[in-house]
Amino acid sequence: MKVFNLFPLTILQNKIHIEEEERTILVNEIKKMQLQSSENTKSSYAWTGDTKGHEFLFSNSLFKNLSKKISSIIIEYLNLLEINTNHLDIYYQRSWATYTEHEQSINFHTHSQSNISFAYYLIKPPKSGGIIFRSNELQNEVAKNIFTNSKLEKSLINKANPYNSDRSMFDLDQDSIIIFPSKTPHATVPNKSGLPRISISGDISIMLKDSKGFEHLMPNFSNWTKF
Repeated sequence: MKVFNLFPLTILQNKIHIEEEERTILVNEIKKMQLQSSENTKSSYAWTGDTKGHEFLFSNSLFKNLSKKISSIIIEYLNLLEINTNHLDIYYQRSWATYTEHEQSINFHTHSQSNISFAYYLIKPPKSGGIIFRSNELQNEVAKNIFTNSKLEKSLINKANPYNSDRSMFDLDQDSIIIFPSKTPHATVPNKSGLPRISISGDISIMLKDSKGFEHLMPNFSNWTKF
């Protein structure tokens, strides 16, 4: 018997190594941002800089070295998809930190305004939670909602496995980076470590250097007309 899994969602995982002195500087900078914009009341949701006025993290010179390291891995991801980057201009559209305290998490969402997104784990204690990806298109759904938890509880489905699940979870180590298409629904698992988890996320936009003969990829903004 052969089993073929077709139409993959391609997620790239890699490692970025920085000096501990640099890590301390970046953590302290993120903590300052978090303290400046935190509400007094505790929330079950993680602090995310993109919604708190800190959505251009890589414009801060302290993060220049890290952004260069991430850039090289973004190129690796595009090469994996056999996309010719010589035709592209690539931009960090947004970049921000997330600060997740005990029991906090981030709900499912997408970044529909960009092409590629990433998360890099600057501080990642054990049991501090991973990232979950969800598919809205279940290719193996032979009947409507057949793979729901209720069907599992009623024993219509014997057990969950990669062929019938609509989600996958990655529990990564500190200094890991994960790269994925921005349209992919994703969330984070609640932090159970008792210690903060700090990650750096970003959205990448790609556009053609020369859009002649192309229709769907974004034309270069140098040719746009402002009104």
